[in-house]
Amino acid sequence: MKITIELKFEMAKKYDTGQFKLMELCEIYGVGKDKIQYYYKLYKMWGEKGFVDRDSVVYTRKEKLEAIKIVLSGEKSCRQIALEKCMPNPHVVQDWVNLYKTKGEDAIQISSGRKRYLLHEDRQRFLADKELKERLKYLEMENEYLKKSLALTSKKSKQSKQK
Repeated sequence: MKITIELKFEMAKKYDTGQFKLMELCEIYGVGKDKIQYYYKLYKMWGEKGFVDRDSVVYTRKEKLEAIKIVLSGEKSCRQIALEKCMPNPHVVQDWVNLYKTKGEDAIQISSGRKRYLLHEDRQRFLADKELKERLKYLEMENEYLKKSLALTSKKSKQSKQK
C-alpha cells in the first residue's frame, strides 16, 4: 500500500492527539514506528505545511551538496536534514548521500519533481531510441572488426603469393 501525503498527515495527527498509541498506529497502517515518529516530528515542526504536495519543490545542486557534506561530517543525520527541509520522505537525503558516495560529486544534479517525468509514450520512444543507438554502436564495432580482419587476411595472402 502506498502511503500518501494525506495518510502521513492523518497518522501524525492521530498520534499527536493521543487518540492512538504508537504501536496501534503501526498495526492499523502497517508501517514501522520510525516512520510514524518521523511524520509526527514533521507535523510538530511544520504543521500542515509539512504535508502539502511537494512534487513542485526543486532542490538545487548547491543545497544537495551542502546537505550531503553535513551528513558525511556527522553534524546531523539524514532525518534531521529532511525535517529541516520539510521533506515528507526522509529517505531522499539518504539517496543523495548514496549517489554521492557511489558516483561522486558530478552525479549530484538539479532534479525535477515527479510531475515532470516523461509520459509513457515519450518514455517508450526514449527507450526504443536508446536500444537502437546501442545496436548501431555494436554493429559499427563489428563492421570495424571485420574490416580489420579482412585487411589482415588479404595481407597474409599477398605475402604467401610473393614467396
